[in-house]
Amino acid sequence: MDKSIENIWKSGYVNKQLILPKIEKMYDQKSISYVEKMIAGFKWEVYILLPSTALIFLFQIWLENDNAIIWGCISSIPGILWFFHGKEQLKSLKKLDYLLCSYDYLVSIRAKLISIRKYNRNLAIFSVPILLFPMVLYTYYNQAGKTIGEIFGVNDFNYPTICLFLLLPVFTFLTAIIAHVNFKYVVTKTTTGIDEIISEIEELRK
Repeated sequence: MDKSIENIWKSGYVNKQLILPKIEKMYDQKSISYVEKMIAGFKWEVYILLPSTALIFLFQIWLENDNAIIWGCISSIPGILWFFHGKEQLKSLKKLDYLLCSYDYLVSIRAKLISIRKYNRNLAIFSVPILLFPMVLYTYYNQAGKTIGEIFGVNDFNYPTICLFLLLPVFTFLTAIIAHVNFKYVVTKTTTGIDEIISEIEELRK
């Protein structure tokens, strides 16, 4: 595709009225092709949530805690909700009108993707304390009177059970760092190609 555009461009302005529409059409095809590939990658991220959620449920069963099935179901709820929410985000990407000119289409897709990634980053961060709190609360009352070391089988870790609640800010902070790094990586990875095509179109219009 790039070579075709380059060859037409290098042919000069022998027949400008015919050349420019051909180049614009090729950029339209290139834009749609790139976005479809990107949406396919986003779709994979959404559908991988289902087996991940199943693994979390099975992990709770494997721990053989009291009411393991109940806790497995509770732990699986966020993954299921994220899956259906991800499907809605996927639909919103597909609804963007690719019949617009390739430039406007790419700008819209880029803005939508960044908005979705920001929302998902914040959702991941705020979900951590919400998910951990009932588990920590249950462990606190179920293991009352034991030390942290006795609960987790760690010798010389004789802190009171109340210290379990320190896990909430610690894991939230760690998740925020990971989410921020992942956000920058994913956004850069997904928008670099779009930015390159947009720059080429802007150069063409000069």
